[in-house]
Amino acid sequence: MHEQQQVAIELVELAPFKVLAVRTEMTPDKNGTRVAWSTLTAQISPKEDSRLTDEPSAYVFIPQEQWSKQVDTLWVGLAVREFGEVPDGVETLEVRGGLYASARVYGNEAHMWRVYEAMFAWLEQSPDYELDRSEGVLGMETVPLEPLNSLTIPYTEIETFDFTMLYPVRKRSGH
Repeated sequence: MHEQQQVAIELVELAPFKVLAVRTEMTPDKNGTRVAWSTLTAQISPKEDSRLTDEPSAYVFIPQEQWSKQVDTLWVGLAVREFGEVPDGVETLEVRGGLYASARVYGNEAHMWRVYEAMFAWLEQSPDYELDRSEGVLGMETVPLEPLNSLTIPYTEIETFDFTMLYPVRKRSGH
């Protein structure tokens, strides 16, 4: 019998935070986020900008209302303590805090899709929580910059996908 690797989904509480980000489209070659990352880091150095928070990760944001139709707009961003001067082509996002369903991806592409399936199955089946698809609500994936930042590698060359999904949830109505 094929043993399915157990995917752990946890509920985590996040504080609100600010982000400087570059908007991108979903591209068929999945490299739109990489282009956005290089646009962003041409203006804001992930190593040197004093506005950045202590956690060195990049974020990919997904407007949650898109899950019901098609995901076509994403943002790639860095968390900052304050916005300061916003360079051209960079937007400010305010991520609202609250409860998020979280799952860690660490493995090949097939593993990544399994984690997405597990996450969405969990959101469908949870008796208490559902995905918060309200207008303006952002889900996110956090991508570590160390030891290896996958946003600097073409999608097709990634062997190990390493990121954490964080999707905002709310109490199901009637609970």
